[in-house]
Amino acid sequence: MLLRMIYAIPLLGWMLRDAVQGTDESRVWFMLNMIMLWIFAGVVFGYPGIIIPAIAAAFMVLITLVLMTASSLFPRR
Repeated sequence: MLLRMIYAIPLLGWMLRDAVQGTDESRVWFMLNMIMLWIFAGVVFGYPGIIIPAIAAAFMVLITLVLMTASSLFPRR
């Protein structure tokens, strides 16, 4: 249901659906679009436009590493 709501967003949903369900070429174009969006945020907002997404990505990587290494702490279903 959450994925359907994300896919309903006009421009981002279409690109994300194409990246998930499309070919390898569409995944490459999606990543290039995200990089260009990040550069555009840096041009428009300056340093915060670059550093805030980088900090958020680092936080997500940290959470992923903790979940991967501490999997024995969580009960299995």
